[in-house]
Amino acid sequence: MLSIRNRVPAAWRSVLMLAVLIAGLLAGTAPHARAATTQDTSVTSVTFRVLADTEGETLLVSGSAPQLGAWDPAKAVPLGTTASAYPHWAASVQLPVGTTVQYKYIKRSPTGTVTWESTPNRTLTVSPGVPGNDDRWNVSPVTATFHATATTSWGQNVYVTGNLPDLGSWDPAKALPLTTGSAAYPLWSGAHQLPPNTPVQYKYFKKNPDGTITWESGDNRTVVTPTTGALTLNDTWR
Repeated sequence: MLSIRNRVPAAWRSVLMLAVLIAGLLAGTAPHARAATTQDTSVTSVTFRVLADTEGETLLVSGSAPQLGAWDPAKAVPLGTTASAYPHWAASVQLPVGTTVQYKYIKRSPTGTVTWESTPNRTLTVSPGVPGNDDRWNVSPVTATFHATATTSWGQNVYVTGNLPDLGSWDPAKALPLTTGSAAYPLWSGAHQLPPNTPVQYKYFKKNPDGTITWESGDNRTVVTPTTGALTLNDTWR
């Protein structure tokens, strides 16, 4: 500040001091602006798929999230189908990452009559890369929890995929990501809804930081989901 007083004319000193003050205020507010931008983009596209026979009705999905209409049938999200895809219906919705939503499917007749599924609410935890659910109208899904004990190198992550669309249909890009933590490692876990009473083939793989894939050895793992309830799988990487 001594050099400013000695070299800058008095008429300009107040202007310089104001500029310094404004720069300090902008520097203090910039991190908040960046944080808000990051939070606003923390959403991902979730695809809702359901197998349902209809008789002229429109199929919709409604749920607890505002993006799903907050249980208001008038604000539910319509699903679409085609002559070749029917009776498979689907729609994609942008949902906040990390939230758990409950949802159900609705049939709406041409006269506006609404019919809800009679099964309990379905649940979905939103995270990037998780495959969309492959549901059946009025059939309660089974919640499958995968536990895999696997040691990894820094930057590696563990996934599970399988023969069902719910597990990505063997496409690593659509596989179910597993998570771990300092207290749980080397145990990796993840849960997803699967159709009941269905044979499932599945396998774990590790994704390296450069995007390459390392599959576990051996044959595909197999299991048949129960008719109702939940399924817990405890596996060790091989």
